[in-house]
Amino acid sequence: MDGLSPEEYLKKIPNLDETSLNLSRSIHDGVLEGGTPLRKFVDLLHGTWLGHPLHPVLTDATIGAWACGTLLDMMSNMNRLRSVEKAADTLITLGVASAVPTALAGIADYTTVPKKAIATTAVHGLLNTAALIFYSISLLNRKTGNRSLGKVFSGVGLGTILLSAWLGGEIVYKYNIGANKTPHPKGPEDWTPVYDETQLAESQPVRIDVEGYPVMLYRYAGTVFATSAVCGHEGGPLEEGRFDGYCVECPWHQSVYDVRNGGVVHGPTTYALPSYATRISGGQIEIRLREAR
Repeated sequence: MDGLSPEEYLKKIPNLDETSLNLSRSIHDGVLEGGTPLRKFVDLLHGTWLGHPLHPVLTDATIGAWACGTLLDMMSNMNRLRSVEKAADTLITLGVASAVPTALAGIADYTTVPKKAIATTAVHGLLNTAALIFYSISLLNRKTGNRSLGKVFSGVGLGTILLSAWLGGEIVYKYNIGANKTPHPKGPEDWTPVYDETQLAESQPVRIDVEGYPVMLYRYAGTVFATSAVCGHEGGPLEEGRFDGYCVECPWHQSVYDVRNGGVVHGPTTYALPSYATRISGGQIEIRLREAR
């Protein structure tokens, strides 16, 4: 035994990083070019409406159904009760059905995964697909009367999805994918002057430091807005993004925010930005932290 982890074995596969990255970015570019309806559908898959990534929520349902179904398969080997077999079939069917939206949500997230985690994410997806195939074959064999073979494929499917879940843990806990990269500011709670009002030009964002926290100031239609300068998706610098009216698009993965309140307009981010109330007093822009949204 060479003591390598499953992820370390992945690094030995030639061109895996490059191929996975090219595929993910091609899908991402297709989403951006597909127009508003497609983008809104992908936003749904990211979980922008939920304020939390959707994929991990759905995986619990899929893995839970499959794991319990396989466990009931094992129990049915001992007691042969038809009720146990029927329950196993139902759970595996539910797992197969929920695997489809789970996979779509996973693909949506995969399109903007940073390079450091792209190979692990790609193999995670391939293993999930393999598990879906194994459990689908299991169901097919059950319906055709070959329950014993169906149980074999159920067991193989469970082993596959557990390995995939291990990689999923690496993606989240090692690479921090899906976590909110926007640090939470502690203030200011009271009105605080932060910038010379005459130095902030219309539609020309600036990044400033307020009590050790990065804040973006932006003037549009004569009104000054202030939010965190850090994108929640992967920490991109929002002041370097593309501005369109009240919206700013992150330059890294094209998350879009509303500068008026920090709200998410488009994913891949699912996290709203901390935002600040603003006012002009004595020629200075003053800001005060709003309550968390």
